[in-house]
Amino acid sequence: MKQLTPFVQFQNIQKSYDGKSLIVKDLNLDIYRGEFLTLLGPSGSGKTTSLMMLAGFETSTSGTITLGGKVLNQLPPHKRDIGMVFQNYALFPHMTVGENVAFPLTVRRLAKSDIQERVTNALNMIKMGDIAHRYPSQLSGGQQQRVALARALVFEPRLVLMDEPLGALDKQLREHMQLEIKQLHEKFGLTIVYVTHDQSEALTMSDRVAVFHQGEIQQVDAPKTLYEEPKTAFVAQFIGENNQISGVIERIEGEHCEVRLADGVLLKALAINIGAVGEATTVSVRPERIVLGEAAQQCDNLVSGLIQEFVYLGDHIRLRLETCGSDHFVVKIPAGQFDGNIKFGDQLHIGWQREYTRALDVMD
Repeated sequence: MKQLTPFVQFQNIQKSYDGKSLIVKDLNLDIYRGEFLTLLGPSGSGKTTSLMMLAGFETSTSGTITLGGKVLNQLPPHKRDIGMVFQNYALFPHMTVGENVAFPLTVRRLAKSDIQERVTNALNMIKMGDIAHRYPSQLSGGQQQRVALARALVFEPRLVLMDEPLGALDKQLREHMQLEIKQLHEKFGLTIVYVTHDQSEALTMSDRVAVFHQGEIQQVDAPKTLYEEPKTAFVAQFIGENNQISGVIERIEGEHCEVRLADGVLLKALAINIGAVGEATTVSVRPERIVLGEAAQQCDNLVSGLIQEFVYLGDHIRLRLETCGSDHFVVKIPAGQFDGNIKFGDQLHIGWQREYTRALDVMD
């Protein structure tokens, strides 16, 4: 990001409901003005709790949250100047679309003429200016989510928070709304903090993604960096499809290492997050980085695998092999490069380069 001064800061934030176990553990996170940051992780990882503390619906057990340099800890939600979009839309069923969007302005006691102008602009922004008279029950799920978005933006908040906003929509509509939200973010320079457990959604929409696991951030990076350069075994496994191979560190030479598998095979890898020689490690390699046949012979890592399954998926072939101590080792080959003579039960050589092989910690 261009900005050097964080717009939002979580400083040493902890959250416990029972005084014993921590739902959020020592959270430190900087968010910059105009950024689209996603909090990503499985259920119970602490991402939604962190968002709710920023919104003011939860209080931290310890630590400080600031927005624009102002401490928020004791500030009630309605005074934080934050727009909020929920998964269940949270629209008032007895109010029309126009009245729902106007609500944040009404409670702020703006002039009626000003309210009308802002509501009209907000509804036009989401291309729903012609249905202000309808009620939520007369709208589709996608339309209701657009109204919820307009209501969150109508009072021009400094920050917009979104908690799994597309979780209730079907796949096609969800993907369409992802693009609409991203376009609004770019067009109006919004600062958005977005929560999801869907890693594809996070990669599609975000400037940066913070990956949560067991109350802690494992890594914060741009989507491409998270995918190509995971720093922990959890991130490698959670972001996209990945092969994990268990082994023991045999040798360390600067930024590289060798890992011995249970069957004695040695793999060459980048030493990213490992212990000492003799300690266990997890080797990570993406399915699309693996090659077959003659190309495999030129690779730093060469192993033999038994085909357990192959699936045609249009643009690529997905192979599942038994190799490297696993019967679920996945290889993805572009359809145009696939040898049609390969079949279930065949033994073949596969290979991949050291630069695509990451030696990481042992996942819990």
